[in-house]
Amino acid sequence: MTRGFTLLELLITISVMMILLASAAPSFSSVIKTVKVQRLASELNGFLVQAKSEAVNRNEDLWVRFSFSKDDPQAKGSWSLDMVNSANEVLLALDGAPYSDINVSHSYSSQKITFEGVRGRPSAGNITLKSDSISNNALKLVLSNPPGRIKVCGLSSELYDYPKC
Repeated sequence: MTRGFTLLELLITISVMMILLASAAPSFSSVIKTVKVQRLASELNGFLVQAKSEAVNRNEDLWVRFSFSKDDPQAKGSWSLDMVNSANEVLLALDGAPYSDINVSHSYSSQKITFEGVRGRPSAGNITLKSDSISNNALKLVLSNPPGRIKVCGLSSELYDYPKC
């Protein structure tokens, strides 16, 4: 009796594995895009909280500037956010290149968020994040004044453990 596998048995096993992997690949891509939306929401939330804290720490007004206008949602990752002071020095920057397949839009007509120096309250508005390839997955960062809260919520329903807006 010989030990081992025949060439035919190996080919059949590899074929079955390839079919299983090919059927699982689309679900992996949607998981990756979901994680990207979550990661961007978390990163933007951290960026805005840091801007708020920095304004209070410096006791001066700070601004977060958008590189795109309110009417021009960005989906190619060519956007950026800069935290600047009154001397227009960039204190912190966030680049959108790693998030090239996520649509980003905002509601600020002045293309900037103002953070008060004394209490750190942001100007009211929102930032919306959405992946084109996955339906019903939009997240929104809502900045409210008063009370100066920054929260992440699901646009149409509870999403990724964030409550509905």
